[in-house]
Amino acid sequence: MRERLHKLLGGSVPAPRVPDQAQLLQLLSNRWMPILGALGAMAVALAIAVPLALATKSDQNDPFVLRSADGARFVAEVNGDGDEWVLLGHMYRTKNTNPTHRGIWDNLTERLVAEGYRVLRWDFRCHGDTPCVYSDRQIEDVPDIYLEWEAAIDYAVEEGAAKIFGIGVSMGGTSLMQVAAYRDEFTAVSAISSPNIFPNKAPKDSDRVQEDGFDRLDGLANVADIRVPKLYMVGARNQCSYWQSNRYFKRAGDPVRLVVYETDLHGTEILDDEEIGSDAVSEVIQFLANPLRIEGKELRNLAPGADPDNECWPPEDEEQEDG
Repeated sequence: MRERLHKLLGGSVPAPRVPDQAQLLQLLSNRWMPILGALGAMAVALAIAVPLALATKSDQNDPFVLRSADGARFVAEVNGDGDEWVLLGHMYRTKNTNPTHRGIWDNLTERLVAEGYRVLRWDFRCHGDTPCVYSDRQIEDVPDIYLEWEAAIDYAVEEGAAKIFGIGVSMGGTSLMQVAAYRDEFTAVSAISSPNIFPNKAPKDSDRVQEDGFDRLDGLANVADIRVPKLYMVGARNQCSYWQSNRYFKRAGDPVRLVVYETDLHGTEILDDEEIGSDAVSEVIQFLANPLRIEGKELRNLAPGADPDNECWPPEDEEQEDG
């Protein structure tokens, strides 16, 4: 399942190094550079063929490739060496965070590693170092990103994870809720600023709609089937996020906690904010340390003046929606 990428050899002298984006895309697309020498070609072939069982600690923090069930390849990395794993799914681009990729988790990852967790994060298809699958329009690949969650879970299990936690922001949380409803490997899950459905409608002029219909991520439909503890966090003034997080909160089974901040920030912007970020990160750390401390349905509302039913307005352009 794993294909090692951290040994791309230059010249005739073997020299392990972390691949840059162009080299990653070269490997992902299987378009090889002309062979410069027999030794170099053999070394590259062997590096990719090394079985997963031979992976070493030197792989840590190096990008590698995982394969989704539909055959799509995506770039991931592992940080830390604990036996409790935290899987992180990033968000769609926003006005404040564009582009989005696994790097938006840098600050939280550093804290999680310091707390003793092993972190697995990745670039969803058509984001960061991962190439697009259907077209070069990110929005057309979004309905299938749940497959990356499935592959990430499988990888953590193969690596012997004692516990697996999932955290997703925006579309990363929507897809996580969708998957957590039928995958029982999770110990607990959290969604931050996550839509119930994303995208809300098919993008304009999408060839995919004409060819095979356009599916959507749906985190709400089966959220009641998620049996493990759940933590939702949201900014009260962030488009429809409060309304949608409140719907998750009401429909989800116990135990579940909803934390509402007085802000219009979205996803990891909440975690990284100078004013509320430390509080939000503390919520996450406490949740991971003891998910069962949540009793029933708990609401921590730091924006009492906001009404989730009145804090919602859809954007005019679907592709610009926070997701």
